[in-house]
Amino acid sequence: MYDIVFISYNEDLADHNYKTLCERFPIAQRVQGVKGIHQAHIEAAKTSVTKMFWVVDADAIIVEDFDFTYIPDFINQDAVHVYTSKNPINGLEYGYGGVKLL
Repeated sequence: MYDIVFISYNEDLADHNYKTLCERFPIAQRVQGVKGIHQAHIEAAKTSVTKMFWVVDADAIIVEDFDFTYIPDFINQDAVHVYTSKNPINGLEYGYGGVKLL
């Protein structure tokens, strides 16, 4: 299993969402207070000790059936895997804000 890193920067529900994530996935780590999404991803990479790692944004709520066990084949380990998320405002589903495997 790859590391799971929760990234946050002053989001209102960050603490609640992190606690909820940890209840299901106690291995989750947190990177918080890093200004800039790119810089937060760099810090997440430094935090991780696995070859790849999952990134969960602070405003994401992980659905019950989401599975962090996917392991890409060798060819796809150099790719960014972006999972769809549901926009709570308009109900559309797309990759923006979704869980990422880097």
